[in-house]
Amino acid sequence: MILPARGLSDLGSYTALPSGFAPYIERTRRSVRRRLIDAPAGDLLCQYFERGKMLRAFLTFAAAAAVGGNPEKVVMAAEAVELLHGASLFHDDIIDEASHRRGMVSLHAALGIGKALVAGDDLLLRAFAALSEARGCHPTAKVLEAIEALNLLALDCCRGQFEELCSGRWISEEDYAAIVTRKTAAPFIAAGVLGALLGGGNKMQLAQIRLYGKHLGMAFQIDDDLLDLVGEPGALGKPVGNSLAEGRPMLPLILLWRLVPEDVVRGQLRRWDEGGWNRDEVVALLEQHGIVERVIEVRQRQLDAAVAALQSFSNVTGVEALRALASRHAASATV
Repeated sequence: MILPARGLSDLGSYTALPSGFAPYIERTRRSVRRRLIDAPAGDLLCQYFERGKMLRAFLTFAAAAAVGGNPEKVVMAAEAVELLHGASLFHDDIIDEASHRRGMVSLHAALGIGKALVAGDDLLLRAFAALSEARGCHPTAKVLEAIEALNLLALDCCRGQFEELCSGRWISEEDYAAIVTRKTAAPFIAAGVLGALLGGGNKMQLAQIRLYGKHLGMAFQIDDDLLDLVGEPGALGKPVGNSLAEGRPMLPLILLWRLVPEDVVRGQLRRWDEGGWNRDEVVALLEQHGIVERVIEVRQRQLDAAVAALQSFSNVTGVEALRALASRHAASATV
């Protein structure tokens, strides 16, 4: 049963992931801590990473297991994905002028913009250094293939971020999907591809894990859009309302504009665009026209497509972990 819009405060709470990969997650955390010892502002960076959920690292391990690989041999890939993700968050916070991240004052607010930019750049380089060290347990050619894949997907992420900043609020659903596939889904795709590639996956499995990551990333961004409208900063550990205030494309507003073309609604949206937005009033309008339920249905279709992409994987432990990662999002939209 789809939750009514007024139940959307539950979006921030998710079901627990399987504990079987917890030792690998902890190894990744320890590895990140060691790698940041000599990094600029390393002690402070460690605090941010300690508070992260490491969903992308989990995906890396689950993908490796799903193709019959050993998760222990992809720790450096998981570390690389998390370092790259952390760098993107710190840069995003500068762009968004966000005051907090993971329940802490944002890095640029603590250090200043210049120092935060340098720290983020340093993390990008350390991510690729971590992945290159996978040569200790994988053939050099395979590691080079993984580095190339991570590089291309990181470029996709940058392109998507740039396209979002250049776009207006009222873009089409197709343009929104293209931006999100690059900006938000690319890191999920990278996590899955690195895990499957270094786990010994074949071409079909690599193609399928790409689809899984794409659809999971789309669902993740839809969550983020909804939480920007209805989330509570204290529960989320970061500010809300930034995307709304900054004029970023958001699926709820895109659907409201497209599906409810009455002049009175569009007139109100234009007035808010010019004079400022009130989250409560926006949510009320979305509820009135059934848009929130429609957005949740779109998100569920993305999650269903992610799970459907797992048909070519035979390892039960890995597949169930990937299903659980998708269910972690679905649980917040059902009762």
